[in-house]
This record gives sequence, structure tokens and C-alpha cells, in this order.
Amino acid sequence: MRIVLLGPQGAGKGTQAQRISERVGAKHISTGDLVRAEIKSGSQLGEKIKDYNDRGELVPDEIIIQMMRPYLDEADSWILDGFPRNESQAEALDEMLSEIEAELDAAIALEAPDEVLIKRLSGRRTSEATGRIYHVEHDPPPENGDEDPGPFVQRKDDTEEALRHRLKIYHQHTEPLKSYYADKGILATVDATKEIPRVNEDILEAVEEQP
Repeated sequence: MRIVLLGPQGAGKGTQAQRISERVGAKHISTGDLVRAEIKSGSQLGEKIKDYNDRGELVPDEIIIQMMRPYLDEADSWILDGFPRNESQAEALDEMLSEIEAELDAAIALEAPDEVLIKRLSGRRTSEATGRIYHVEHDPPPENGDEDPGPFVQRKDDTEEALRHRLKIYHQHTEPLKSYYADKGILATVDATKEIPRVNEDILEAVEEQP
């Protein structure tokens, strides 16, 4: 399985990728997780990424692509969460897959209205121990510390103003990828407003239905 999960912030890409990974064994490759790990490592690449983040600027495509390449090479089965973010990155992904003689099985677009996403994100919590994402209402952190010790924190950029800005960027730069993958015949859309288990089933069914 090689699939791309598309969707705005709050659509549940991380949650769904984690669940699919646990069910089918495909590697969950999260751009956000990789960025944070690269910065924490203090590597030369991490320092470059940190410089852009500190200035509040988007990390250039070529740096993101450089970071992603080793992970795509080493795993036969994966779910991409947060990559590609624009057509340039999508074309780079196509080139990388061509080099290793592999193909993308499906691009799944998780869809939900902006107002629903803003409400959803305000309840999001991330475990500092495992990186897993929970929601205080729909998928609360476990009370048993043995399963995930936490602590469970709210991201600083989950304010309404910050969320609206990020959604605007998504609609401008990432949403057009739906047309890009539709033209390739591998796009499927899934209603992300449903309950998490139902969305999970819908994604897997959509992947199976791809030719």
C-alpha cells in the first residue's frame, strides 16, 4: 500500500494514518513528525528547517523533498500524511516513485467544512511522549498512563486566527492536488465529519476500489 492522505488541518489525517498503519502494517510517514525530529536532532538539515520555522516562513519544497526521500526509499508500504502539499511536491513524489519503480495506489481526500475543522482543532491534544494525536471529545487521551504517559498538550497554533490562516493556505496550495490526482484516476474523497472508525473504514474501502 502506498497512499497519500490529503485534507485540511483537523480533517484527521494523522489519526487516520495511525489507525491504518496499525491495521495493515503500512508505515505512517508524517511530515510534521519528521520536521520536529529533524530539528530536535540538530542536524544540518534540521538547522535549515529551524531557521525557516523561526522566521515564520514555509520550508522550501527542495528541503522537504530532501528530508522525505530516505523514508520513501526504505519502506515498501506507506501512508503519507502532510506530503505532498503542492503540485511541485507532488511532481517530485512522482519522480521519486519512478526512480524506485513504484506507483502511488491512491490519493484520499478527507473533506469537512472549515467551521467544523476549527471547532475540532480546538479540542486536539498531542502526546509529548508518543506524538499521537487525540481529541478531548471524540478520541480522548487514555487514562491509563501505561498505554500513553503523555503529557497531552494543545498546540500553540490551534487558535481560531491561526487556524483560519492555515486553512486559507490549504485551500490555495494543497486543495488543487485533488484535481492533480483526479486526472491520474487515483483520487477518492471521504467525508471526514463522520465518526473516526467509520472514516477509517471508508478510507480502506476507497483504497480497495482503486483499479
